[in-house]
Order: sequence, then structure tokens, then C-alpha cells
Amino acid sequence: MTTRFKALILDLGGVLLEWNAQGIQTMLPSHFRLLMNTTTWHELDRGNISLDQACEVFGNMLGADSSDIKEGLKQAQKSLTVRSRLIQVLQELKSSDPNLQLYIMSNISKEHFKIVKNLDIPWSLFTSAFVSGVVGMRKPDLCFFQYVLDMIPLNPGEVIMIDDRAENICAARSVGIHGLLADKSTTDVGQTLRNLFLSPISRAREFMKNNARSFDSIVEEHNLTFKDNFSQLLIWELTGDESLIYLKWPSGKSFPAQDSSNAASNAKSPLNDDINNGLWNYFYDKPVLTTEEFPPDADTTSIAYLSIPKGYLSEVANIKLVMEEMAQNTSPDGIMQTYFCDDRPRTAPEVCCNILRVFYRFGNGEDPRIRKTKDWVVRCLKTRACMYGNRVYSTPESFLYFVSRLYSECGQSPFKQEIESIKDAVLERINMPTNPLALALRISACQIIGIDHSLFQQDVAKLMSLQCEDGGWPAGNFCCIGRSGSHIGNRGYTTALAMSIITRGGC
Repeated sequence: MTTRFKALILDLGGVLLEWNAQGIQTMLPSHFRLLMNTTTWHELDRGNISLDQACEVFGNMLGADSSDIKEGLKQAQKSLTVRSRLIQVLQELKSSDPNLQLYIMSNISKEHFKIVKNLDIPWSLFTSAFVSGVVGMRKPDLCFFQYVLDMIPLNPGEVIMIDDRAENICAARSVGIHGLLADKSTTDVGQTLRNLFLSPISRAREFMKNNARSFDSIVEEHNLTFKDNFSQLLIWELTGDESLIYLKWPSGKSFPAQDSSNAASNAKSPLNDDINNGLWNYFYDKPVLTTEEFPPDADTTSIAYLSIPKGYLSEVANIKLVMEEMAQNTSPDGIMQTYFCDDRPRTAPEVCCNILRVFYRFGNGEDPRIRKTKDWVVRCLKTRACMYGNRVYSTPESFLYFVSRLYSECGQSPFKQEIESIKDAVLERINMPTNPLALALRISACQIIGIDHSLFQQDVAKLMSLQCEDGGWPAGNFCCIGRSGSHIGNRGYTTALAMSIITRGGC
């Protein structure tokens, strides 16, 4: 990603620097703040009066000796410390783009700026410092902003300004500068800058590489992580990169193999005649927050056959046998069930979407035995049945995403027309508040079914703003453990989705 911004202007106090109220001994912090909002202080900022003259006025105002006021102001300046994390971000940006110009624009008297100049700020990072006491103007004077733009000189739309006062941001924006308000946490500002200036896809790839084979799923309510096959298969499907994931094949063999060799090349004999070797379990290790014994399920099994490359199919049963098992494993309503066991009679429309994708992928999409499952998916879509999620999926976006994948998988099948209303259903969810993973699912669905990018651009901007300092995205959640209702997400999966969104373009 290339940014349109060529320059960054930063305030000193409240952005690059923070001050410690406890460091002022000769006046109350509240008095200090009071003085800063007087016209006398503004005249000091502009260099129209000296520090000694200002302190005389301040002393009369507070009924204090002017020398005590002057000493208090000096102590305030000396209490300033550099926000090193933000400096680190600026160094990253400059390293990434040596042509990026960094400037300081601050309301500060000449006398106080001399003190600040002695602080441990890497001044060589900055092309210039625009000091109000030197130029005779102060923020939010529009003339000050115009002066800076003339001195740079750049188009205002190519400049970002960061300030801790809303009135200054207002003034900056009014002349066309992109203004960012610094809140109490400059970590947020630093992250915003990374997202604006650094390539999100490069940072995401680095995150995936640095955390390869450690993308465990996260249970929000329990501060718990666990290993599962399902998330790994989803990551594999999106990235096509086997080096990122771990798996436990239905045979019990781990991937990657213990000797680090290719699992496909290690197959000693074909297992295609063993149906049990084609049914996948959600969990990689022991189940969590559910029964000790957990059966294989049609959801993980479907995603497995949709994700694993052809070279690995010798590791599992023939897909024809698996589809036969799925077609026979139906509820009293004739709908294909989630679990391959008798004591968990569950159906879920999201799972049905993934099963149907398998049938279409492997040429059995018109099998009459899956008609009732298809009809149920259509009804769930038209009635918005999953608007609150359900037992195994936590958000409506999960269903919409899997329907969109099914819509794409159908090709020219007449069934594609039956689920054409996916477009209206997705449009209804655009800009609705949700968690990061669900947001990524929604945007992906929009891209897959061909929604005009301008309609979900705000969602994309929101997702891009959520990229973390390490380059990945937050876990969020999209499914849940039925017994406890605990929400499950996975940083690797959210990041893989975000990468696929960026790769498709329009970000």
C-alpha cells in the first residue's frame, strides 16, 4: 500500500512530550492550567511579550510573587519527558520511507523552547520545528497553518498533523490538512500512524511468519487458548501456506510430521477405503469446555476437504465415501447433521453451507438427498434466521460468509439463483458494529459476491484501523462452544482474512 501522505507535523506538549504535575513545587497544577488559557499566555506564545512580563501579570492574577510563577513554569518545562514509543514509531516510518518529512509545530515561547531543546528528542529526525514564539503566530490561528504549508511546501492533503487539542485539529482540517487528535494514550496514535504509512500486507505477512504454527484459538470468556484443527484448516484454505499451520489428521498423525518431512510423502499405504480416516475432529488435543470424548464433525471435515491440497488427499478417506456418510447422516427433517454420532443430534445452517460446498466442489451438487439441506439454507437466508448467530456460531456474519462461499462454489448451478438474496442480506449488515473477525468475514463476503466497494468502504477502513502493533489483527470471535456458549476466535484466522481482503484489492 502506498500512502498519499508526504509529511507529518507533530505537536510537542501532549504528543511528543508529557509533563508531570508533581514536578511543579511553586504553584498548583490547576493554576498552571488556568494560566495556559489566558490571553497573556497566548501573547507569550506569540512572542509579543517576554517571559518576565508574563510572569508579572500571572503573579498579580494569582496573588503570588512573579519569581515563584517563573520558577513554577520552569519546573513544568523540566518535568517534560519524551514519549519514547511514539519516537520509535516515527523512526520506523522514516526508515520505511526516507522521503517522509517530519516537522514540529508547537505553541511555545522562545524561552521555554530553549529548555525543550535540551531534552532527549532525536532532533535530526525532524526537518524543521515551527515555534509560535519565533514566528509570532500560534495555533489555532489559521495564518500559522498557512505559514507552515508555505514553508514546507506541500499540498495540504499530503500532510498529517497530530495535536492534543481539538481546536487545533479543527483549524488544521479547515485548511485541508489531515488532522489526528492524540488522546491520553500515544500508543493508539503510534498504531494509527503505522496503519497509515506502513504496508498492512507486509506487516501481516511478517506477523504470520513470526507466529507460524502457534495460532491457537482463544476463548474470550475464560482467558483460555487451545489447539484446534478447524482454525488451522481455515488458515490453510485462505493462505495456501502449510508452513503456517499444525493439524491432527483423522488417523491420529500430527502435521507437520515429527521428522519434519512432508506428510503426503510419508503415506505408507492408501487409506481411501477407511471412512473413519476421512472424518475430522474439531479439536487437535483434548477437548475444552465440553465432554471429554468429542466426536468428529461434518463442519471440520468439510473445511478439510475444501482446504487441503490434492497432494495430501492420500492421507484421508476418499471424498466419495465421506459425502455418502454426510448424505446419510440426517435429522428427522432430512437435513444433514453436524456430528457423526447418535447422541448429538445437531443441525446448523453454517455447517450445512460448508457441507454443500463440498458436494458442489466434488461434483455432487445435484444429489437429490441433499435437497432438504439446500432448502433449509435458503429459508434461513430469506428469514434472516441467523441474525443472532446460534448454538455453534456466534455472529450473523459467520452464516453470511459461508453462504457467500457457497454462492461462489455453485458456479452455474440453478441453486445459485436460490441463494441470490445473499446480496441483500449482506448489504443489511454493512456498517453494523461487530467484532474484528466478524467484520473481516463481512467484508470478505462483500468481495466474494461482488458488492460495490464504495458501499462497504467504511467497514474496510475500520478493519484496517484495527491492525495491531505486531502486524496481526485481534482474534475477535465467530463460533462458540455449544455447551458453555463461550466465544472463540483466532488471531491467525482474522489476519489471514484481512490479508485476503487486501490482496483482492480496494483497500
